[in-house]
Amino acid sequence: MKRAMLLTVSLMILGLSGCSTERGPGELFGTEIDEGRLVVDGLLIVDRPLPVVIVGQTVAPGQPVTDSNAGVGGAQVSVSVEGQTFAYTNDTETRALYHPPADAPVVLPNTQYTLSVVSEGRTATSATVTPDRFLIRDAVLLDEQSLAVTRTFATYTDTPDVFSVPENRVVYQEGLLEARFDPIQAAGYQVGVLSLDEGSPFVLSADFLDDRDYGGFDRNGSSPAFLAPNGSLRLPWFAIAFAGRHTLRIFAVDKNWFDFIRTSPEFGGDGGFGGNAGDNFKFPAFNVDGGIGVFGSASVDSLGFVVVPRDSTDLRPSNGL
Repeated sequence: MKRAMLLTVSLMILGLSGCSTERGPGELFGTEIDEGRLVVDGLLIVDRPLPVVIVGQTVAPGQPVTDSNAGVGGAQVSVSVEGQTFAYTNDTETRALYHPPADAPVVLPNTQYTLSVVSEGRTATSATVTPDRFLIRDAVLLDEQSLAVTRTFATYTDTPDVFSVPENRVVYQEGLLEARFDPIQAAGYQVGVLSLDEGSPFVLSADFLDDRDYGGFDRNGSSPAFLAPNGSLRLPWFAIAFAGRHTLRIFAVDKNWFDFIRTSPEFGGDGGFGGNAGDNFKFPAFNVDGGIGVFGSASVDSLGFVVVPRDSTDLRPSNGL
């Protein structure tokens, strides 16, 4: 899918969090950033091909953000790594969208990549050092009182079809789901939870929620930035609102990605879950010379599981949980 409207930096986590694309730049960056400043958006994921890059520019506060007025076409965009430079090509339909060359390599761990954008006398550059590869070692269900392990989930290392195995079916709010991993060389972590079954029923219920509140729930959510020195993450149940299949993605992120989400109002705890909130920052930390935005990197691993409503006894896993 082409990303014609991905012209604000908050959209860097689009595939992770499902954030809105409808904000103007003043809502994210405030009103003190000059009009016409380059905005870059590019995220590298270890062991995946070089990504597309979005190049935009800030517009006057109150103006709509569209590809025609905020997209920057005809720029010279390139990514360099280990002495090689890969020139990007502007999309034929979307001014802001730039594609890597067909022979671009996959992203390596623990490697420096440099982005360069040149447009009409403006130059923006940024560099990222990719994290090491990240792997979820174990995923377990804990007893809420004793914290003893009551079940071990199957991971993608165990089976590609994690949704079909009975041990990956968990009854809503019964036990604590914990992912365990070996800490790696990374600035921090971010988590995304994706509900995969469109139309699956709500499992979240609360007296203070009405029909309008339920209508505002998103099936995808993301966390603020957080540290995990002990190599574990517990998924709070309030991050889950729907029954059915879910994917939990843990991103081990570089300094640029970590700084941005740590200091951005979008990920400072407003609607996210857990982590260290980035409160009271005037602007996000962009780490882009000559512009704003983010050029960052991450490695990622996923866990798949099925959420079963508490009152659906016919769907409970065979071990009786």
